[in-house]
Amino acid sequence: MEGKCPMCGAPLENGTCGYCGYHEQATASSNTPQTNQPVQPQIIINNQTVQNPQAGTPNIIPGVSRKSKMVALLLCIFLGGLGIHRFYVGKVGTGILYLLTGGIFGIGWIVDIILIAIGTFKDQFGLPLRR
Repeated sequence: MEGKCPMCGAPLENGTCGYCGYHEQATASSNTPQTNQPVQPQIIINNQTVQNPQAGTPNIIPGVSRKSKMVALLLCIFLGGLGIHRFYVGKVGTGILYLLTGGIFGIGWIVDIILIAIGTFKDQFGLPLRR
């Protein structure tokens, strides 16, 4: 287990985040000579130091899902009985359960509408949805 991505909180595999594309950089050893390159400012979020987002990854906010709250809410309102909103946020297992049970007989569907609307619904990595 390699830990969580400092940018989005998703699990890292081989130093790379499959969710946001973050790549861990190898730390320089203490025996290498120091160069006169400018030092990047550090960003500290939840007591963790993270690197600045790379130019190729726009709109990445550390600790927040890339999935939109509004899209999830609209999918839940119109197709929630089929669990489409759960497939959208990456919760495939419960998406299949909703698909087979009609949104767990409509009760889970209503609960999900409320959770998404108040902002406590999470994606597959446990990150809150983007506004």
